[in-house]
Amino acid sequence: MAVFATSAGLWSSAGSAEDVITISGPARVLDADILIVGNQRVILWGIDAPERGQTCILDARMWGCYDAAKRLLETLAARGNLDCYLVGDPDPFNRYYGVCEFNGEDIGAEMVRQGMALAYSTQTSDYEAVQLEAITAGKGLWQPGAQFQEPWLWRIQHTPGGYR
Repeated sequence: MAVFATSAGLWSSAGSAEDVITISGPARVLDADILIVGNQRVILWGIDAPERGQTCILDARMWGCYDAAKRLLETLAARGNLDCYLVGDPDPFNRYYGVCEFNGEDIGAEMVRQGMALAYSTQTSDYEAVQLEAITAGKGLWQPGAQFQEPWLWRIQHTPGGYR
């Protein structure tokens, strides 16, 4: 297990420091937790956001939590060029996991802070404190009256192989 320093702090991943690849540039949002930077798809490391087709409940009504999460990521990505720190080998779909930052701000952490993504503790514990802030503040998925299924559980039931 290696720990990598970014301007937003430390994050850990399997691999070694020489495995880290940095890509920079404008990002397009493909999904609520997947970006395209240059020609590379990047799954945000350590977070999991609602999936396309997943709905939540808010005040006893259907709520498009996927759409809300994707809009937040679009807003964060539209601020300017991102620096993404990738590690390891790509998945079967040629996507890397990575921490992406805008001016040193970890946008994955901001997704969790706003309650529109969950800390994905099977990858890292880095975002658990930020998630506690969102829960305490009642933001996003954690707001009063909101009900949701964890995205990783939703994928198991609704996507082949449980892939993002």
